[in-house]
Amino acid sequence: MENNIVQGDRVYFQLLDAVSTPVFLHRVGKVIYTNQAMRDLTAYSAEELQSLDFFELGHGEWRNVLKERGERRMRGEILPNVYEFRLANKLDKVCWVELTASRIMLNDLPTVFCSLNDLTDRKQAEAMQRRMQQMLAQIVDSDPMPTFVINSRHVVTHWNRACATLTGLSAEEMVGTNGQWRPFYKAQQPVLADLVVDNLALEAIREHYPMRIEESNVAGNAFEGERFLPDFQGGGRWFYLTAVPLRDASGRIIGAIEKVQDTTPRHRAEEALQQYQAGLEELVRKRTVELAEANQLLAEDIRRREQAEVELRRRNIELTDLNAKLSAAQQQLQQSEKLASIGQLAAGVAHEINNPIGYVHSNIGSLERYINDMFTLIAAYEKATPSIVDSAVVNDVNTLRVELDVDFLKDDVPQLLNESKEGITRVKKIVQDLKDFSRVDTSPEFQWANLHQGIDSTLNVVANEIKYKADVIKEYGALPEVECLPSQLNQVYMNLLVNAAQAMGNERGRIAIRTGSAEGQVWLEFADNGSGMSEDVQRRIFDPFFTTKPVGKGTGLGLSLSYGIIQKHKGRIEVKSVPGQGSVFRITLPIQQPQSGEQAS
Repeated sequence: MENNIVQGDRVYFQLLDAVSTPVFLHRVGKVIYTNQAMRDLTAYSAEELQSLDFFELGHGEWRNVLKERGERRMRGEILPNVYEFRLANKLDKVCWVELTASRIMLNDLPTVFCSLNDLTDRKQAEAMQRRMQQMLAQIVDSDPMPTFVINSRHVVTHWNRACATLTGLSAEEMVGTNGQWRPFYKAQQPVLADLVVDNLALEAIREHYPMRIEESNVAGNAFEGERFLPDFQGGGRWFYLTAVPLRDASGRIIGAIEKVQDTTPRHRAEEALQQYQAGLEELVRKRTVELAEANQLLAEDIRRREQAEVELRRRNIELTDLNAKLSAAQQQLQQSEKLASIGQLAAGVAHEINNPIGYVHSNIGSLERYINDMFTLIAAYEKATPSIVDSAVVNDVNTLRVELDVDFLKDDVPQLLNESKEGITRVKKIVQDLKDFSRVDTSPEFQWANLHQGIDSTLNVVANEIKYKADVIKEYGALPEVECLPSQLNQVYMNLLVNAAQAMGNERGRIAIRTGSAEGQVWLEFADNGSGMSEDVQRRIFDPFFTTKPVGKGTGLGLSLSYGIIQKHKGRIEVKSVPGQGSVFRITLPIQQPQSGEQAS
């Protein structure tokens, strides 16, 4: 029957083969005809297509749709004549088509006539457009600058989070509306993006926007400018606006993107700067007037100064003479201070020497008596020698031996001799410390010295001043030898130690001596827990002739001389004191003098 159909309508099917629209016929069974365009679209041959059931032309789940609709159409039910489905393809390519189907009578038999329109390119373009829309949405929404997008119908398609934060209107409220003007104006008027969508020229845009607006150099038909919006959220704000057109593949404008940047803080800063500049200009004007007046006063002052300079030179001559006399008097006072120190040293040395000399003298007297007793015993033995056989003599000798306690003498005589040696050694040590302290046998040249040894010598010399008033605690660190004038530093130690002892009250105090080194310098601290000093006293303690001691008890030159000695060593002396808690004097000295071998002045 089908062969007869094809042969009977050969001319009809030849015409279908000539058209470019894919066509096939079926009767809810096998495909009974396909034209060349259909074969080209599916990549199947005519034989392969006519071996298929008509619904096998659908891809995947679409087969059920084709089968169900084909069967209903053959039954004469009313169905949509046009619908889309995915077509099967021998090469397994994605192919979407629009099917137009109609029921016809062919050789008195109901037949379904199907023509196809290839939608593949359109579907791919739509998918691409959807992807681009999604990408655009992600880009716009993640932009930290307030941004919104409108389409060609001036409908908002994107309203990012930054824009929602700025305007207080969410994307849900804005997307799909024409209300992009709402956050910025009281009455409806086009925003910059609306004008870009309308493809207006720069001059036309300026008619709508009384603002500084220019065409962007980045993209064509894009504009940027700044505008003051007096009605924004109830208060005026400045905004910098940019609008760029969105185009399709053919270059047709399909929308626009607008960015909104709040520049109010910058404008307010500029206004404040202008006000400040105006204030400065006024201040400069006032200062100029004041300067002119000051110049007049200065000229008068110069005249007076010239007159005073003559008088000053005369008085300077008088002061020079007076300074020479004062210098001589200061040298005499310094010599007096040194003599007072020497007297103090002599008293201390005499006191220290008396003790060992006393028990050395006593021990020598005892030793003399012991030796006389020994001689008596020896004489007795000599006398008894001829009659040693006499028991009475032997008894006498033995009695005398017991009386004289010869065994005790044997024990005590060595101890006396040891004590005598110790006393003599102490005398020698005191003399040596006095020698080390004064350094009478050294030249006035800077030399390398052990500061700990100098402190120890000074402590021995001033022991009589300290031992009844305070305990000395040594907290020595590791010190290298220092290039210095040892005898002058010893004078500084003595002044600080004696002052610390004299600062103690009725209770026994404590003097701590600490040392250390760091970064090419050494430091020494003399800390006491005495009466301390007020801030006023601390500011003046290094002034010549200043003293807190009673009249006749001090010259006020001890710390002044100490300050000069430390300055001569290129060092520093500092004091920290709290009344009632004590004082700390800290000395800092360079390990090596800047000019080695500098002559002592």
